[in-house]
Amino acid sequence: MRRLIVAVGLCLATPVLAEDWQVLGGADIAEALDERELTYENGAVQVFRESGATTYSVGSGLSEGRWRVEGDEYCSNWPPAATWSCYTLERDVDTGRFRFAGASGDMSVGSYSDE
Repeated sequence: MRRLIVAVGLCLATPVLAEDWQVLGGADIAEALDERELTYENGAVQVFRESGATTYSVGSGLSEGRWRVEGDEYCSNWPPAATWSCYTLERDVDTGRFRFAGASGDMSVGSYSDE
């Protein structure tokens, strides 16, 4: 019984960071990304052009690819790959951060570079 009380006390004393992620629909994805730049938690920067071109840079490396909206998902293609990968795009309503979530569980979180 004593262990249970201590465990409950620790849980109550630990602050919880609230995150309220809202899934974006197709039109909202385009509006959020067109002509914008995101900086990811790993320091990488991605630029999204309205034309569908995108660049991803981290350190001295630079990759050029394509992006588009399919239904309610963000999709990207990075040559030489021929396939497109699609992700759910969510926005934290409190912080404005964006989270790209893949079907396999992979996630990337970033924020507008100019904010």
